[in-house]
Amino acid sequence: MHVRCIIRKRWQKNALAACLLLLVLLAFLWLRPGKAAGERAKKAAEGLDAYDFQLIFRPEESTLAVSMTLDYTNRTGDALDTLVLRTWANAYQKEATSPAAIDALFDACYPAGFSEGYLTLEGVWWQDQVAAASYLDEAQTTLAVAIPPLAPHQSGRLTLRCQITVPACAHRLGYSQGIWQFGNALPILAVYENGNWRTDAYSPMGDPFVSNCANYTVGLAVPAGYQCAATGTCKLDKRERDGWHYTVNAPAARDFAFALSQSWQQATARQNGVQIAAYAPDNPSNAAKYAAKALKVYEKLYGAYPYETLTVCAIDFPFGGMEYPGLIFVSLPYFEADQRDSLELVLAHEAAHQWFYALVGSDQVNQPWQDEALSEYAMLRYVRQVYGQNAYENLVITRVHAPMRERIPQPLTPATPITDFGSLDAYFSVVYGRGAAFLLAVEEMTGKLDAFLQKYCDTYAFSLASRQDFSLLLREVTGEDLTPLMLDYLDTLM
Repeated sequence: MHVRCIIRKRWQKNALAACLLLLVLLAFLWLRPGKAAGERAKKAAEGLDAYDFQLIFRPEESTLAVSMTLDYTNRTGDALDTLVLRTWANAYQKEATSPAAIDALFDACYPAGFSEGYLTLEGVWWQDQVAAASYLDEAQTTLAVAIPPLAPHQSGRLTLRCQITVPACAHRLGYSQGIWQFGNALPILAVYENGNWRTDAYSPMGDPFVSNCANYTVGLAVPAGYQCAATGTCKLDKRERDGWHYTVNAPAARDFAFALSQSWQQATARQNGVQIAAYAPDNPSNAAKYAAKALKVYEKLYGAYPYETLTVCAIDFPFGGMEYPGLIFVSLPYFEADQRDSLELVLAHEAAHQWFYALVGSDQVNQPWQDEALSEYAMLRYVRQVYGQNAYENLVITRVHAPMRERIPQPLTPATPITDFGSLDAYFSVVYGRGAAFLLAVEEMTGKLDAFLQKYCDTYAFSLASRQDFSLLLREVTGEDLTPLMLDYLDTLM
């Protein structure tokens, strides 16, 4: 009897120790950065062009001072004597070119009347020598820089200094309600394609920007009290009474955007090692929670999230949300307590863009369905995964079936270039709704759409996938030639 008691006590002691060890191990696994978090981007970063931006934000002057260096390697296959930068901030200089000044947006974006935003160029240098630079378009969103002939595989350094004047505008670039947003604000290199630099207009419809992945290092000086939500891993490395300084690193990012405010609250979450932060004047915790749920679903469906961090921030603009690599802008009203369901759907769609735009880029100007319809379909898959078949089917009725029955007065299809759309409502119905209908048809016919999308993300990670790339891989995965189906849904007028 005595021996049995000793054995029982020893067993209980060992079991307790094992349980404590298991709890410590689980806590370690939960709190430590996941091994996969950011690994895709870090690996892809090797050999990419590198931007270094040093920024000074002066809210009292509504300006952002910009010093940029770009370490560039000519991978075009052609000898180059010109580099072309996209300076989209200049589009806000005139009502005629501002993407926020169309009739459907003007009152919401400019409640106090039109406000100018523009980029003042101070100088451009190539290899420390002054370089001639000139704009190629009336809106001054395309800056050509003359350089000595640069052969394929040769490298050099481009330096640029400018100042951005920020408009009082509730749009991608602007400030409103104490929030400053810098989407598509910084100069970046245009895409070189088929022997030419792309010079697409900064259209008010859709996402009028196409860019290649690069590595970004950013230093940002702001007045004390300004919180920063940004693409990449953002660290507050200097906090003094007269000012704060942030350092941001974003490897293999397709673009770099950020927003600033003194009025935000912060909430955080983690998902598989990814650090998630949400910023809003009120109720940021739901946004952090929904973003984590979305990442959990999409990682199972489409593969690992590419970055170490995902940031969500509330800004004042008339759209539901806007995606950038590792960063999601969400309109302020969605953070109200009675908008939680809408907030969740917005974040499910925008989080999907981290795979279908940030990870796999596409021609958002000429084939807008290739990122928007894919993200809309992913959002529907999220609802089915989280809330079940009935919720999914009800949402398909409103988000897909209704647009398919809608009468669109213009001759538009999901593959119509965004510059041909004259109505935001038509754009959303055709590109999002009818584009998603194509993907649902593929799934119904083959049952292999999720498998295809995962391979699509693996095959074209950190590159630009053309429509032809999409079509050929779809044939490979499904074993069927779905070209007629694509033509019917994407190119045929209803």
